[in-house]
Amino acid sequence: MTRHAVPGPKNTTSQTQPVTGLALVFFLLLTTLAACAPPWSTATPSNAAVQATASPSSTQLPGQQRWKEGVSSLLFGTNDTQEWSENNIETNPAFQANLKAAHFTLMRTFFFDHSLADNHPTSDAELEQRLRTVEQSGMICLGVLFNIFDVAFLKHVVSYAGSRCLLYEFGNEPDYNGISSASYLKQWNSVIPQLRQLNPRARFIGPVISQPSATEFLRAFLQGVHSSGVLPDAISFHWYPCWQDSESNCLKLADSAAEAVQSVRSLTHQILGRDLPIGITEWNFDPGNPPPAYGEKSDFISAFTTRALQAMIRAGLTFACQFDAASYAGYGHLDLFDVDTNAPRPQYYAMKNFIAQYYPSTTGGSQPTPTQARASPLISAGKPVFCSANDDGPGGPAALVDGHYGNWAFWHGTQRSLPAWCAIHVGSGPSRLLLVWASDYVFDYLSDNGSAPRSYTLAVSANSTNGSDGSWKTLVTVSANRARNREHLLPFTGMSWVKMTVTGVQPGNSEHEFLIDEIDLFDVSSQAALNDTFFCMGTSITALAFNRFDENRPALPDLVQAAYPDDFPALVNGGIGGQTSDGMLQQLDTFLALNPDMHYWLIEVGTNDAFGQVDPATYRLTLQRLVTRIKQAGHVPILALAPASNRSGDGDALNAELERLNSIVLEITQSAALMKGPDLYTLFRTHPAYLSEDGIHPDSAGIIAINRAWFDALRPYGLWQ
Repeated sequence: MTRHAVPGPKNTTSQTQPVTGLALVFFLLLTTLAACAPPWSTATPSNAAVQATASPSSTQLPGQQRWKEGVSSLLFGTNDTQEWSENNIETNPAFQANLKAAHFTLMRTFFFDHSLADNHPTSDAELEQRLRTVEQSGMICLGVLFNIFDVAFLKHVVSYAGSRCLLYEFGNEPDYNGISSASYLKQWNSVIPQLRQLNPRARFIGPVISQPSATEFLRAFLQGVHSSGVLPDAISFHWYPCWQDSESNCLKLADSAAEAVQSVRSLTHQILGRDLPIGITEWNFDPGNPPPAYGEKSDFISAFTTRALQAMIRAGLTFACQFDAASYAGYGHLDLFDVDTNAPRPQYYAMKNFIAQYYPSTTGGSQPTPTQARASPLISAGKPVFCSANDDGPGGPAALVDGHYGNWAFWHGTQRSLPAWCAIHVGSGPSRLLLVWASDYVFDYLSDNGSAPRSYTLAVSANSTNGSDGSWKTLVTVSANRARNREHLLPFTGMSWVKMTVTGVQPGNSEHEFLIDEIDLFDVSSQAALNDTFFCMGTSITALAFNRFDENRPALPDLVQAAYPDDFPALVNGGIGGQTSDGMLQQLDTFLALNPDMHYWLIEVGTNDAFGQVDPATYRLTLQRLVTRIKQAGHVPILALAPASNRSGDGDALNAELERLNSIVLEITQSAALMKGPDLYTLFRTHPAYLSEDGIHPDSAGIIAINRAWFDALRPYGLWQ
């Protein structure tokens, strides 16, 4: 752990924090350094000289993109270190959502073999929490393999994370923590080849020195890997230019990041004869514990942060991670979020505003280009399925993976036959699966009398042969379910089977039975694959539009697969008859809880509000709140224009109301910088034959047309390229 990150566990009952145990050791080490500033913190470089000599490596790291002006996307990272407060980046979804909304890109997360707080061994659940934190923050993983001498643990981490983490630093500040360059090099040459064999796609970074002036350690490392041939994929160091310096001097030193980068790059090129990507994986203004009080001044920290990032860009830096997100570092003074109030701190806003200057946010006007989605392969189609003897569904077990939704081929069970289970033999490979099940025999998304299971469990196995034998690990237990279509994210490293066991039916189901049409399993080992997911929220029009009985296809996922054969997006149909904008807002927390991993939220609303002649001002406020809350949850809302009516008698008046409400949708789409959804109003105004006899709801042709309209609206944004 870095020296300033160990204040001791946060005592929530007192503002006076003791420095004890390991924290005391670090505190004493810091005290011995207080008499003089580090030599690398005293010079302000010439910007012109740095610009003339910068030569960034062209090597592309996993997840790296080029943003505006060629800036590396990986410059905008932060750290998830040892947690010293119960409220932290790993436990607070709001912190994660804020990072995602601001387009932070790289999270450096520490894989400790033992906790620094109480020395307990790290569990797989803790590894999972760290990986999930990265993913829920919409970021790329940079893992710190902290204890370079615990080789078994390092190998376990790289195997467990799989494709979910493809960037690793080997150790942390070995020069500061008493590890000699010879010892570090010996471990590097021995361990890195083993880790590369475990995950050939992963990239390994060293030597993670505590400051750029640790040139002798860096020189010995570079000379050693040059001789051994076990070259790093990138070079990293840490940069805190101010040590108990004055406010004015510290601000001047913000520019020294460029000189630090150039000195490391020059030494690397001199010894290896080539450039490598360079990263500053911890940076902030001062490493004190706590740092100087002027760091709390918004004007200072905003100016320092902006100048530091500008210097990194000038120097052609490839990746960087501010220290830190929210772990109570420096007694909370280095965090991006206040762990007492949950409010973002000034440095968060400084980075957010800076990121906005370079994020590739426009295409064809003011609409944003979303983070590139990647195919989330549907891997369950046609897989072997085994069910318990009390399964009597038409079509047999294979109906669950036959690619048909509805159409009266399903897994069937009754109250008397419970518990009933079906297991799918997926095979090995994915480190994580997204499971989406569907029961399309009730109209509304939420119901107490439909055919969806009321309670069930999901389990995985590595050694079953027929679904009934082997050892099984239960990952999900659901009770009081009311949804007819639902998703679950399952860790799957080392596993090969998935089993769903139904234990209860809906209390209002007159037949006392459950029916499940399909269980889709998607390989979402990478976070980018999880972006390729859709929750469709709307009225009865949405409920019909995304009902995937064969006569209503091709649906949106079918259209995507036809254009991009390796891709079949996950989709959940959340339509509810009679739904209004206010009803959506009231039920939004339920929708979010049921679908935490659905990335894009396709929203069709307005028809029932028009029937009720809702006040336009109220409608605007409701939609704004709806959009804001979906964004805060880390998802991407997209609004469609409500379809025109062909209703006899009052069709013209209804359309006039719809036009007023649709104008508000356009305003919010513009002001909230949303992707522009389909114009269903014009679609049905010009194609009244797409409407059923009631003049409101689409017929089968209209259903297909709605799916095509969504596909055509979203395709230009590059979701599936």
